[in-house]
Amino acid sequence: MRKTDKDYRSYIVATEKPNDCLQGINRLGGRIYSKTVSLTQETQNKKGFWLSDSGLKKYLKFKDYPCHAHSVQAIIDDYCGARHSFFGNLKSNPNARPPFKRKWYHTFTWRASGITYKRGKLRLSMGRGRDALYIKIDKKFQGKVPAAVSLVYNRNTHIYEFHATYETHPQRKPKADRGSVVAVDLGEIHPIVSFDGLTSEIYNGRYLRSLVQYREKFKATLNQLLSRCQRGSRRWKKLKRAKNRTLHTLNNLIRDVRHKITSRFVSTCKSKKVETIVIGDIKHIRHSIDYGSKINQKLHQWAFGQITEMIAYKAKAVGIEVDSQDEAYTSQTCPQCGHRKKPNKRAYHCRKCKWQGHRDVVGASNILTKYQGWLFNPVVGA
Repeated sequence: MRKTDKDYRSYIVATEKPNDCLQGINRLGGRIYSKTVSLTQETQNKKGFWLSDSGLKKYLKFKDYPCHAHSVQAIIDDYCGARHSFFGNLKSNPNARPPFKRKWYHTFTWRASGITYKRGKLRLSMGRGRDALYIKIDKKFQGKVPAAVSLVYNRNTHIYEFHATYETHPQRKPKADRGSVVAVDLGEIHPIVSFDGLTSEIYNGRYLRSLVQYREKFKATLNQLLSRCQRGSRRWKKLKRAKNRTLHTLNNLIRDVRHKITSRFVSTCKSKKVETIVIGDIKHIRHSIDYGSKINQKLHQWAFGQITEMIAYKAKAVGIEVDSQDEAYTSQTCPQCGHRKKPNKRAYHCRKCKWQGHRDVVGASNILTKYQGWLFNPVVGA
């Protein structure tokens, strides 16, 4: 896993009903974003080259926008991020479209230089000589200045939300060696299966899987209905709103279940005084192998990246190191004798030594073996 000295978490620190002031601020964000797009497109069309990130900031620096200068830079960075993604996609998709779409509204961001804390409120600067914006925040955030604050319009609740990003300081302790290690095998039916060399724990994910399956069926049904409607018609808009509203609810529910599973796992590791969590690296599975349309769809619905990130930041917050290990052939190799056999059921049966156990536990135990480089006697039938 990538190790960083700084970690950040975002929180909704305040909510406000729509008003002319807040709408005007995000409208200003849309103006700045659209100007960045038009400048980039005009330069590319007329002169045949892309303005650099610094070139965009240098030109727009002289535009007199009624806001803090670093807020302008933050919006330009949003566009530059979309442009970098476009350049990356060109390698695999030559027909990818450049990000030339203008926006009427865009999320407005204040950086730390434009934020101050004052008497239980955050003061968000709109530039020298202009009235600042004050938002009342919860007690647990008082006295702390965030690294950034974004004004986000929630399309489902029709409320403006102030998202604050705070720097967190994970608990760290010196380690003479790798200490107590737990290996994790990520899966679709069982999102987390862990093994510490003696015992295994299996976290059931059938409820999570049913939610994901329902979401995909709902999307397919609504997309089919939308395809029969005239785009922009009253019925099309009604179905589109219903689709977005339901998907928002389902995505929140799925994310909440994943949070509960990962929180329970990290809490268990903390109680066992685990020092390192090793997660099987499965990126090669989705990027390098074609299993057919049905299995490929399941793999792309399998949010192993989100689960990995949840485990990583929660573990770091309690002082547990997180690392990764290539898990190639770990589910096919017998942990007792090393014989390789591809299992086709949930239970693993070794033809050579007759050992048997849960297939995902086999994967977790072999990840631990590969990471630490020693052999062990697994728990039979674990």
